[in-house]
Amino acid sequence: MTSSLLLQTVTAVLSAGLAFAADSAVATLSGPRLGLVFDPAAGELRPISGIAGAAMTGEPLSLGFIIARAAISPTGNAALVVEASSSVALVHATGGDWVAASLDEVQPAPDQMVFSPSGAAAALYYAMGRVQVLTGLPGAASVAGEIDVSSLPAPVTAMAVDDTGSFLLMAAGQAEPVSLYLVPLGSAPSLVTTFRSVSALQLFDSGQQALVTDALASTVYQITDPAGAAALQIVASPSDGIQGLVAAESDAAGQRVFAATAAGTVFIFDRSVGAATTLDCACAPAGLFPLTGAATFRLTELAGGPLQVLDASGAPRIVAVPPPTRAARPRKPQ
Repeated sequence: MTSSLLLQTVTAVLSAGLAFAADSAVATLSGPRLGLVFDPAAGELRPISGIAGAAMTGEPLSLGFIIARAAISPTGNAALVVEASSSVALVHATGGDWVAASLDEVQPAPDQMVFSPSGAAAALYYAMGRVQVLTGLPGAASVAGEIDVSSLPAPVTAMAVDDTGSFLLMAAGQAEPVSLYLVPLGSAPSLVTTFRSVSALQLFDSGQQALVTDALASTVYQITDPAGAAALQIVASPSDGIQGLVAAESDAAGQRVFAATAAGTVFIFDRSVGAATTLDCACAPAGLFPLTGAATFRLTELAGGPLQVLDASGAPRIVAVPPPTRAARPRKPQ
């Protein structure tokens, strides 16, 4: 079954005048929110306030420092940020307030940062061949361990960490082939399998399942028991009409798999139905970035226009989140 839904551009329903200060609680939050989005032009984080279909991009959070890069937790309540000074900080919501805290035990200037599916753990990769694993997120962050991955071929193209911080999946090597490795905390990496390319990795079902996005093959693979027997199967491929694959994700239950293509088509594969549903976002998806909820994903980045969001919490639809209505504040001097 194929359906094409009109984009819904909605007006602001909630606004957040949030002021933040590093290492302290700085503002009270109220009302629903979909999560956070990084604004690279301003070097700041912005809240997405409201619910899918009635949301707005809020004013940037004034953290007192410029953000060079950010990784947003899939729960929408936290972000790992790299400051312009290269140090790493954690921004998170707690008790109705936002706090920003420096992470002194974390090495500066990570090359990649990823959260686990529930946001309880994170992994930070450094191109010199080290990974730091954080657990206790977001409220009690600590370094659970460091892993030497210098034996892996370069570059590392994608990685994922489980919710307990006990193992990682890492894709490494030049395209065709790219090798997928299991990296247990405290043990040496071991080869799982190879792909033409690996542009994204996602774990779900408490780490018992993984999705692999192979953009060169336009194929989405599922790995059952990735830390054990690692049984591989194809979820979606060019035979399903997929061309120009950008990213793939699963809903929280693992019942549906979502795949976005460069042309703006979003495929929804429901295991209980079999046939795929397609939606057209009339956009160029940058990925499938989880927002608050079981099956809500941001498709685009902040680039002057509205954010496009896939909302599959009910009948699947594409909705638009209006862009910021106020100019970004001047950056604070370092």
